[in-house]
Amino acid sequence: MKTIYIVAAIALIVVAGVLGGLYVTGYFNPQTANIRIGYLQGDLHQLSLQVAVAQGYFTQRGINVTMYQYSSGPTLMQHFVAGELDFAYVGVPPSMQAYASAIVNPNATYLPIIIASANQEGSAVVVNPDEISSLSELNNSIIGTPGIGTIQDVLLSIYSTAYNLSITHYPSTNAQLVQQFEAGSFDGYIAWEPTPSQGVIRANGTVILTSHDIMPNHQCCVLVVSSKFLASNASVVSKVVDAHNAAMDFIVANPTQAKQIAVNYTGLSAQIIDLAFNDVLYSKTVNVASIRTFLIAKIELGQITTVNLTQVDLFLSGFISSQYVH
Repeated sequence: MKTIYIVAAIALIVVAGVLGGLYVTGYFNPQTANIRIGYLQGDLHQLSLQVAVAQGYFTQRGINVTMYQYSSGPTLMQHFVAGELDFAYVGVPPSMQAYASAIVNPNATYLPIIIASANQEGSAVVVNPDEISSLSELNNSIIGTPGIGTIQDVLLSIYSTAYNLSITHYPSTNAQLVQQFEAGSFDGYIAWEPTPSQGVIRANGTVILTSHDIMPNHQCCVLVVSSKFLASNASVVSKVVDAHNAAMDFIVANPTQAKQIAVNYTGLSAQIIDLAFNDVLYSKTVNVASIRTFLIAKIELGQITTVNLTQVDLFLSGFISSQYVH
């Protein structure tokens, strides 16, 4: 009988030891990581962030998220490189511009590093069909943009250069474009979804050109992490990427529910969101070739002066994380 008690006691000790070890390593009570994420106002491209929050994907992985909203990518990046954010959902050109500006500063600490794709394509040029009915009529037009340096602003420059068109850019903010279009401030505008769809449904505009027409399957928004945060919190970064990818899978597998989440956080109608979904590709694949095209274009346009064409590959090797992007 004593033998049974001794064996049982040993078994309990072993089980207690195993459970204790699991507790110490955080299996049952994982330590919560606090992160700061920046994102753009009313941007359907960054739906995965809203889905991850709504579905509890961050919480399930022991991550507490504080979210900060910005009006444009360049504005967001100013706060990012100042160390105010750990992660950001942002367009490729603004993050590229920030990285290019930071790498020449020996004291730069918070460089944006691409770790995941948020979407491909998803922007469009909306015009008044009574004023502009063909692409050739974009010549000598005034087109509103979400701001200098945004991906939409860069796409417009790439298109006008390729087709030798004279287009005057009217820098604004994404939130104001539809109202300004209705007021006749410009001939048309380029924006991220769902703003083009708002112009079609609310302002009787017509989509005359999409970003797919300009550069098929181009990388648009990405998830970036601060180089400093990545260097000291690799395990947390992996969890964030995992939560993001789970959200991307959810959007593709559950479009109806994903659209409702979009309606909830944008405050827009289901009609607008339905139309906008037609232009956005929620792909987990990072289109590196298009990022390269954007970099070359920004160098040739004189928007990036700290990198020359012979340094493109070296730049991309630092800008895109080989650990997460394959």
